[in-house]
Amino acid sequence: MATPADVAAFRTTQTDLVTLALAELADWWEQLLALLTGDVPVAQIETFTADLVAVYGDSAALAAVDWYDELREQADVPGRFRASMADPAPPEQAAAVARWAVGPLFGAQPDPAKSLEHLSGGVQRLVLQPARQTIADSVDQDPADARWARVPTGPTTCAFCRLLASRGAVYHSQDTAGGLATSYHGTCDCVACPVWPGEQEPYDVDRYFEEYSAARAKAGGDTNAILAQMRQDLGIN
Repeated sequence: MATPADVAAFRTTQTDLVTLALAELADWWEQLLALLTGDVPVAQIETFTADLVAVYGDSAALAAVDWYDELREQADVPGRFRASMADPAPPEQAAAVARWAVGPLFGAQPDPAKSLEHLSGGVQRLVLQPARQTIADSVDQDPADARWARVPTGPTTCAFCRLLASRGAVYHSQDTAGGLATSYHGTCDCVACPVWPGEQEPYDVDRYFEEYSAARAKAGGDTNAILAQMRQDLGIN
């Protein structure tokens, strides 16, 4: 069974990869701006972003494979299975993020810092995407009836992630997850964690369910209204 310490250790590994990717991005961005004399080289930014997230995304996915296999061995579940490593974010997805991020460069007052901020958030999400997808895909394929939970980490967690965390380890396939495997904001530090039958989630699910239930009692059954109420109740985004 995964423990909070296990989740924290895996999160540290993922954070280290993101830190390296963002440092490389920042260095490259500084050089790009220093040499920029004409039009914004959008195609060049797209290509760099795609290559960057492919390299670090592969490493993140490989770490997720190892983590899944280690946790499965610790759980001593029946049957033989090895985690399925997800592909990095597609180049076209990375290119779309890059095109969106450079928007502030085309304003009446170009804002390179804001563009880098946007691009950094997109790079973080895309680096972590294949790791999260690796967990979701492996749970889907695991014959041992595994599930996965979205585990909050870090000092703050947004209302959307808290709502998903309140459900516990209920996600099994892409259908039951409803596409949530890739629904993460740019700076999200939540971890997709596998859980096998008879195990407990490595976080306090009841705490998040109580928050959700209190908001639902005030706001009714509409998800957007519940999220708005949670933000108001908890003073979070």
